[in-house]
Amino acid sequence: MNAPVRPSHGLQGFLARYCPEPEVLLEILGKERRLKHVADGDRLCLAGDEADCVWVVEEGRFRIETESLIAVRGPGDILGEMAFLREGARRGNDIVSDGRGKVLRIDRSTIDGMSPEARALWFETLSRTLVVKLDGASVQRSELLREISKAERIVERLVCREGVEATMAALSAAADEPIPMVKKQALVWFSDVAGFSALSEQLDADGVGDVLRRVIGPQVDEIEAAGGQIDKYMGDGVMAFWLCPGDARLARAVADATGAAERAVARVNEIARREALQIGIRIGLHAGEVAVGDFGGGQRIAFTLVGQVVNAAARYEQYKPKPGARDGAIRLSDTVYGHLPRERRAGFNQDPVAFVDKHDRPFTAYLSHV
Repeated sequence: MNAPVRPSHGLQGFLARYCPEPEVLLEILGKERRLKHVADGDRLCLAGDEADCVWVVEEGRFRIETESLIAVRGPGDILGEMAFLREGARRGNDIVSDGRGKVLRIDRSTIDGMSPEARALWFETLSRTLVVKLDGASVQRSELLREISKAERIVERLVCREGVEATMAALSAAADEPIPMVKKQALVWFSDVAGFSALSEQLDADGVGDVLRRVIGPQVDEIEAAGGQIDKYMGDGVMAFWLCPGDARLARAVADATGAAERAVARVNEIARREALQIGIRIGLHAGEVAVGDFGGGQRIAFTLVGQVVNAAARYEQYKPKPGARDGAIRLSDTVYGHLPRERRAGFNQDPVAFVDKHDRPFTAYLSHV
């Protein structure tokens, strides 16, 4: 009667883990001690080599890799069995020693020379090995999916909805190609909390953050509820946008964004009134063609919108009337006002104001009554 195989490293450990009758195979394979000593970086095989053997790791660690690392195997693990099971198949990956090591080589001719019973036991052992590896791969896949989902949630907190897919694709791509830039029609929102800088000088850091979150929060709520996307936060300001190809989409975006602006102004003004804060809100809306894509530098991704329309939207928000001139929290460009439904125009002064920016470029704005 064969003595029971006690778990250990190398062949004994491998058979003890996977073979239902390890003593039988150990007696056969133990006679062929074809040990191969390897140095760091030595390759047991290359992708495309003939799969005429397997190896059992006696000592050391081995990397299974193609262009990147797939897995690492150590003592008691088998290498190369998947290609070995497909007669005539070629290796699919490289197997490389990660430091000094030792493997036991088992040739196909050795398996072919076994009795039918022993050969069946060998293939059952390999089958059990593959089941364990597939189970492990399933666990790794689930963990990877959770990590991807976690990464997507993190990206969603940092990048606008339009940029999430593009950013995730760029992060997973092997090449360092930037996210492609495209031209699209968009409605752009710029807002700023007037008086916040002066208020912040009277507060500690926690107080500044608290007030800022409470005046930015209502704007974000209303923008996202109206189908807009947050592009970035700029101190006490917000940049957002609605992509709107075609006049019909633009008209809907104008109505939605204007409604969001009206509700945001009302909510921020209520916070200021209730807490006696000397602040107000200004919102500028403009529409036209913009460039959308990754405008970052080096390895940093910066998905955003750029172009004259974006700059102009900021100018509308920054409009400062002369003393005694009328003002309004919401400033619509003539393009936006022209697409605003007539029944929604009652909240705006019908007579526009004209102003120029610091470069003497002319602007026409329709101001809200509030």
